[in-house]
Amino acid sequence: MRAIAVAVVWITGLVPPTGSADANPLDLQDPRARPVQVVFELSPPEAPGRLDARYGEPAPAWFEPGPRPGQATVRIPAWVMEEVLIRHRPVPGSFSDFVWIFEVETGHVLSASVTGTFLKEVDWGFFSSAVETRTETRLSTRARAGFRAPRTRMGHVVYEFCIQESQCTDVPPRPYDFFTGYVNAVGSIQARIVGGVRTTSFSPLGEVILHEVETSGVEVGALD
Repeated sequence: MRAIAVAVVWITGLVPPTGSADANPLDLQDPRARPVQVVFELSPPEAPGRLDARYGEPAPAWFEPGPRPGQATVRIPAWVMEEVLIRHRPVPGSFSDFVWIFEVETGHVLSASVTGTFLKEVDWGFFSSAVETRTETRLSTRARAGFRAPRTRMGHVVYEFCIQESQCTDVPPRPYDFFTGYVNAVGSIQARIVGGVRTTSFSPLGEVILHEVETSGVEVGALD
């Protein structure tokens, strides 16, 4: 319900999307539940280790206290994730909210997770077909992670997830920066398609900037 409320307020213009250069970074230590904004880093799939290079447009999210004392939650609505990932053919209505749990004192991402289904063209060798691929992404800034050299599986280039291996390209996690709003949580995206075929790839979805937004006189409580 909160995500829907944020979407309605954003679309009607009561919470205008502000340019990232002019917005204040999200104040994790302010416990008020309120709309905020998120900006995703959009490096291409063939460059999963590229950091802080190209960003998309600001999108709405929701901030509130976390499930335990000393924690905070940022919830990015499912429809925002479908828009961010539109070039990968997400199945409409299949996504969960992208939920981030922060440790307020340190800015560490304790967890960030999202599930969703994509329609992927799969090469079976003698023919190809579009099949639904269920995915689950799990990220944090508590542990390092990376990816192996690309390989092709069923017609798609895959950067397999790895941790501290000799052939693993490391992508350093970055806890939330209280001065800039930047954070880079690292981890994996697990995909499962028809027949039980599974892959575990490095996920680039954890690199974002979080900002406050102006509510233009709207009471925060009205968004609950």
